Amino acid sequence: MIQYERLTIDCVLDTLQRDFPDKPAVVFEQETVTFAQLYDYSITIAGNLLDLGIKKNDKVAVLLPNSLEYLYVYFALFKIGAWIVPVSTRYEPDEIRRILDNSDAETIIYQDRLGIFNYEEILLSELRPELPMIRNYIVLGDEPAAGSLSFAGLLKPLTVPFQDRQLEAIDPEDIAILGYTSGTTGHPKGVMITHRNLVATSYYGGQLLDIHDDIGFSIAPLYAAQGFNAVLVYFVSCITMKWISNFNPNDILTHVAKNGINLFHTQPTMWSLILAMPYCKPGLFKELRKVVVSGSLCTPYLARSIEETTRCTLINAYGIIEATGLVTMTRLDDPPEVRLNTVGRPIEGFEVKIVDGERKELPKGEIGELAIWGYLMKGYYKNEAKTREVIDEEGWLYTGDLACYYKDGVNICIAGRIKDMVIRGGFNVYPVDIEECVLNMDKVEDVSVVGEPDEILGEALAAFVIPRPGVQLTEGEIKAYCRGKIANYKVPDRVHLVSQLPVLESGKVQKNILRSWAVEGIPAESQFLLNDTIVRGMAGEL
Repeated sequence: MIQYERLTIDCVLDTLQRDFPDKPAVVFEQETVTFAQLYDYSITIAGNLLDLGIKKNDKVAVLLPNSLEYLYVYFALFKIGAWIVPVSTRYEPDEIRRILDNSDAETIIYQDRLGIFNYEEILLSELRPELPMIRNYIVLGDEPAAGSLSFAGLLKPLTVPFQDRQLEAIDPEDIAILGYTSGTTGHPKGVMITHRNLVATSYYGGQLLDIHDDIGFSIAPLYAAQGFNAVLVYFVSCITMKWISNFNPNDILTHVAKNGINLFHTQPTMWSLILAMPYCKPGLFKELRKVVVSGSLCTPYLARSIEETTRCTLINAYGIIEATGLVTMTRLDDPPEVRLNTVGRPIEGFEVKIVDGERKELPKGEIGELAIWGYLMKGYYKNEAKTREVIDEEGWLYTGDLACYYKDGVNICIAGRIKDMVIRGGFNVYPVDIEECVLNMDKVEDVSVVGEPDEILGEALAAFVIPRPGVQLTEGEIKAYCRGKIANYKVPDRVHLVSQLPVLESGKVQKNILRSWAVEGIPAESQFLLNDTIVRGMAGEL
């Protein structure tokens, strides 16, 4: 592994362009960019942003799809010392407004149009009157509208070379990213993450992955913590990253099969889609050696299916944005039972413990809340009260995730979220137990279990199940399958067959939405009709 003079991301870029200028940094679609070219693009954009008045500690929002321009902007802002505020391209206009307002962003760099969204119109017409602090609207697109600047202007040659400018020094404890939580428990909160934490966790993660001359591939969007963490692991380890702009399972399989990829960062939800494809066979993964799965809970059944199909080593990882994105992971030399059933143990710089409702440490083997000490956020932006709720005076972060030690007393198992635990008739039920059971059915593609109000039981168990293409599946079959395999009080009370589950870009199922579906009904676009078994079966044969 490379040794860096200081733990800042701008130092990582400087080192890579100095020592490995001609090495490919990224291959995006069919375009290759070396570390020297990445550096040149980044300092050009940084210089032009400085000329617009952007300086260290300014907040710059970025609303772009995966693209080389997004990568250049990231590293340009790291060179300046500005805070990057990634904004999800899946957000609705009001969600975008809340993040721009809360972050105090004075500049936004955005795509003109993406899918059904016309961001030029949304930002310049709908939201601008409510966001008086934003001075610069910089648009990536063909023709900038009145009131916006063209992204092309950031690529023009500098009148004053970047190296000749007087810039404030960047310290490892400076904020690099103001990332926002997924907002599953309320409005998203801004998480302040330092340069030191990002570089250190990427360095130690790369060490454990034994990265040397690997070709890395990540499918997560850059606006998600998982997406940028993968990029930084690859760059800190000085390997080439391959990357695509969309998340279509067909394109992903084609890319893995034809591009010499041997290290793959992905999410459990994406694997559920990939494995359901009829032509997903071991022969497609001949050069793949390591698969990292993170972002949401990967069940033992899914982990085993991934390994059996790819015939390579699966690394299960766990992290949350408040702890920089990577906290624990399994090791390459762990036995299969550890890699498939746990999220491993802490990487260097972290400690964990499992506590009860009063934050007292529990004996090993008992389920409680996972607490983390180590590379933590500096806090929630402008929300000291919420920060004090989750981080105590000794520096322990309380995650809200349920966990327990594996039977070896060393590795950690995640059991779900505290708020997702269902109390059915006085029994504590962890949805993951039911989900793991149902996923073992040959006819099931995916499942998620939530609690719903019940006058007698207090809460009843509702299972939302996606059948595999081309099969017929009934509620009775699912219940009958569960009986005798899990305790009778864990058998789902109601089963809803659906065509899709609501998921975040991290791959996490939005269980708050499923709880509303259980009470209010499933929206038409997610309902599973009997005809779906025929249509989806035909699609699988194409």
